[in-house]
Amino acid sequence: MERSGFFERQIAAKTEEFGVMTHVFSTYESRRNAADEKTIARGINSIQLLHDGGRCWIVTVYWDSERPGNEIPRKYLP
Repeated sequence: MERSGFFERQIAAKTEEFGVMTHVFSTYESRRNAADEKTIARGINSIQLLHDGGRCWIVTVYWDSERPGNEIPRKYLP
């Protein structure tokens, strides 16, 4: 990635909240650079947030990439 570059952008997001908890499913596309036409990967970042009354804190971030047999469900796409 250092030599060939890496750029990721969010293409859709689904957010759910309850009390102080927020969960975001952030669907992404990756490219070698922002101007690149070709997508090299897609997937979903799962982000858990805690709101302490003043700001949000990131509790956990993890992700899974799209691949054969693990396609992104339609509800998480734009």
